[in-house]
Amino acid sequence: MKTKILEFRKTDHFLFSQWDRSIDDQMLYKILSYVECTKCEKDVVLVLPSFLKKKGLAKDEETCLVFIVKRNLILTGYWCDHPNYLFKKEKNAHFQIIY
Repeated sequence: MKTKILEFRKTDHFLFSQWDRSIDDQMLYKILSYVECTKCEKDVVLVLPSFLKKKGLAKDEETCLVFIVKRNLILTGYWCDHPNYLFKKEKNAHFQIIY
């Protein structure tokens, strides 16, 4: 796996989670082109099932993909079927919702 994709760099933690959670580079190319590189301390990117379905990437009708990004660095990524908790947990984060 490459350590850089589009304008984003992958941390070692993300590389492991990418492998562990079956998030391949082709999937990232289809998603990350819609993600803004902001100057925020932390971005929480929610990729909704409707977007994943349109791109042929959906696991099911309920599971979304979540990325935690700091500027152009991807810290982690995971599948989640209940992302609402992030709005309470990540109070100072900037949210990007891709639908």
